[in-house]
Amino acid sequence: MYPVLFSLGKISMFTFGIFASLGFFFASFVIWKRARETHFSEEEIFDAILLVALSGVFGARLLYVLLHFPRFGFQLLNWFSIFRVPGMTFFGGLALGVVSLFFLARRKHWDFFEISDIFVTGIALGQAIGWLGAFFAGTGVGRESKIGLVFPGYETARLPTQLIWVVGALGLFIFLWRVEQRYRIFEWYRAGKVSAASGFLTFSYLVGLGVLATLVSLFTGARVYLTVPIELFTGVVTTSIGIGGLYIRSGRDLREDGRKMSDSFKRGVRNGFVSMKQLGRKLRAPLGRTKNKPFS
Repeated sequence: MYPVLFSLGKISMFTFGIFASLGFFFASFVIWKRARETHFSEEEIFDAILLVALSGVFGARLLYVLLHFPRFGFQLLNWFSIFRVPGMTFFGGLALGVVSLFFLARRKHWDFFEISDIFVTGIALGQAIGWLGAFFAGTGVGRESKIGLVFPGYETARLPTQLIWVVGALGLFIFLWRVEQRYRIFEWYRAGKVSAASGFLTFSYLVGLGVLATLVSLFTGARVYLTVPIELFTGVVTTSIGIGGLYIRSGRDLREDGRKMSDSFKRGVRNGFVSMKQLGRKLRAPLGRTKNKPFS
């Protein structure tokens, strides 16, 4: 592994920093390309990218500091010394990035879910590249395992859980990229309406992200805060928000769906009861014929 890609005198180029920069570049390119296909101007979309990126970095660092507060304490200089005391938490960046994008959409009178659908596709690709950098840098490793790799700073082999993130985020990006032009004809999502509402990509991304976080939590050392495994909790909550969001944005009616499910269940029970009665008659029929058959 190569935490430092190369050095020029006293200047060191950190592997993760380079990959994070590449992730930001390619994510921005995808967002720009998608935005060009809609009514957003280049100036507007670049302003949005910059705002979300800065908010995301701040939120990721802030949540990391809060989760590791005994390590930082009230030494504010260490809070912002990312290179001297590295560490960020993605979900903190995602949360604050969403908040900043929401308020920007309100100020610009944009459809929030339309712009968020554009952003999540690029973010998924940026994540894949960033986690590849984490693998080469030896950060974000899993728990000890005989089939793992020895990363810098660890004496024993660890599971390369970064690769799960790389494959999962890349698969999520491909899915979002391909489904963007197709989800509007999904009958289950349209729920009988003429057109499908935006937000499908946003909440599909959250479902995929939550599933990935839950899966990775099974292979990492459990970090427990207030008796709760934080990675597992985050994954389950994110998945639940994604599923709930998909249902709400589809415009389906909960009472109507409940009534249909109830009717289907009743029909299934009734048909099953009828089938059991018919089966009982067939089983009794040979017995009846044998009982009434005269002796020869």
